[in-house]
Amino acid sequence: MRSAHLICVVPTFVGLAIAQLPAPTLIQRIAPRAAWSIVASAGVSTGATTGTPTVNATFRCDNPGAVGQDKLWIFGGSLGNNTAFTANDLWAFDPVAGTMTQVIADGAAGSPSHRSRSAIAWNPTNSKLTVFGGDTRGGPTGTGTSTLLADTWEYDPATNTWANVTPVTSPSPRRWAAMAHDPVTGGLVLFGGETNTTVPLTYSNETWLWSGGTWVQLSPAAVPPARSLHSMVTRNDSFQDVVLTGGSNNTVAAPDQVRFLDVWRWTGSNWALLSDCDVLSNPTGAGATWPAASIGNQAVYDPLRKRIVVQGGNGNTVAANAAYVYGPNYGGAPTNYTSEFDCLTNGWSIHANPITGTTPFNNTDPVIGRVSRYFGGFIPATGRIYKACGQDPTKSGSRPTNNVYTYQANPIATATSYGAGCTGSGGALTLAADGLPWTNRTFSATATGFGPLSLGLGVIGINTTSLPLAAVLPQGGPGCNLLATPDLIVTLLPVAGSAQLTLPIGNTPSLAGSVLHFQAAELALDPSFSITGLFSSNGVTINVGAL
Repeated sequence: MRSAHLICVVPTFVGLAIAQLPAPTLIQRIAPRAAWSIVASAGVSTGATTGTPTVNATFRCDNPGAVGQDKLWIFGGSLGNNTAFTANDLWAFDPVAGTMTQVIADGAAGSPSHRSRSAIAWNPTNSKLTVFGGDTRGGPTGTGTSTLLADTWEYDPATNTWANVTPVTSPSPRRWAAMAHDPVTGGLVLFGGETNTTVPLTYSNETWLWSGGTWVQLSPAAVPPARSLHSMVTRNDSFQDVVLTGGSNNTVAAPDQVRFLDVWRWTGSNWALLSDCDVLSNPTGAGATWPAASIGNQAVYDPLRKRIVVQGGNGNTVAANAAYVYGPNYGGAPTNYTSEFDCLTNGWSIHANPITGTTPFNNTDPVIGRVSRYFGGFIPATGRIYKACGQDPTKSGSRPTNNVYTYQANPIATATSYGAGCTGSGGALTLAADGLPWTNRTFSATATGFGPLSLGLGVIGINTTSLPLAAVLPQGGPGCNLLATPDLIVTLLPVAGSAQLTLPIGNTPSLAGSVLHFQAAELALDPSFSITGLFSSNGVTINVGAL
């Protein structure tokens, strides 16, 4: 356990103030790379800044958002500038219409009680929004007693109703736990949380599964350290898992709060560590990468760029170890940095607009300010990340200028099939992209349908064409055409009827928007290696995007 390890190492930090994470290498967060922009049509904050906050969609914070049916769902939360007032209304942001709509009013009968700091996730298994636990804080009047909750609720958009589905066995009352859909089991996996509200605080490292109307506590062999205020995201693509990142536990190195910079993967049955910068045992971060902030935000997975995005949040040095082993360059409450975890390399990068000053993390971003404790999610209908509401200390009443912001590269990388292949010695010859073409990555496409004795050719062209292969070689098959200009031709060696065509793309944002065309061809051979046929696949057109 990490807490046992600390007994021998924490005292040494008093004299090691210079052993700290170095200043981040900031990557510009401007187009064509992914950048933030305002969704003006969604409206702006109108709630009161003092006294009793007005219940509205935009002036609230401290619950996670959840995406389902191509909408970002916003339930409850703490009103105003993270006051004791809590809400229990439900809103939906529609990115296609650009509108924010209250679907259930605050105080409506049959709704969960007023709360914030809950675990919230969309369950695609039953197409319902699920809420577990949280903290009542002061309730609708702001004067009630803060109480931790352990109830489970489901919202059904088909009937616009809530149902209390709390079973006999449930996780203990808690706040700031995290929950996400598990694509392996089809249920919702929940981890951690803060299990009391008085000092000394207690933290959970329990893993629970919500499935079929029941909670089951799991016993994985590997377990992340206990924490709260972390994020969990579903990678419902080729990864088929859940990723946990961030969080804090202020009992680990009392009296200071430790921010976790690790990343864990839930495989459906066990946890596995993907990345770690343990500043307690490795205060210089040697050989590691890390995010700029790990709490006060919500991580969101972008399946197009294969990156987990963490915007803002409380910088790591806001409540860091007394010796500042995190370094002085990760402050801000919140920071304006954007942290991105690349799921193909399992490494972090930190992004910001080109800003100056001795504490650039505290400068107000010209587009988004410095927003924390927001509601976030990736919406497939538009292929973009969205975050709504939250806190911004640089604005009046600590409210964001606008209540919805969106994040994505421009242009988004695409790979589109065109034209038709023909039948070769091994059957229909087909080319399919293996992923999307982003800068600083290698694009690949796999061709299938090669015969047992054949040689493959990869064609990369600046333009498209439509030239019968019979005009290239007499052995050109009927209906077989050259679809990409042969500006670059590479040899492919098929194995078991397939071959991969690859193209490394440099880490140069100016390459964004570049268009290329790919095609595969087969030279069929006889036992004496004479050409008996020339066949071609469909084409694939790529439009490069910038990470």
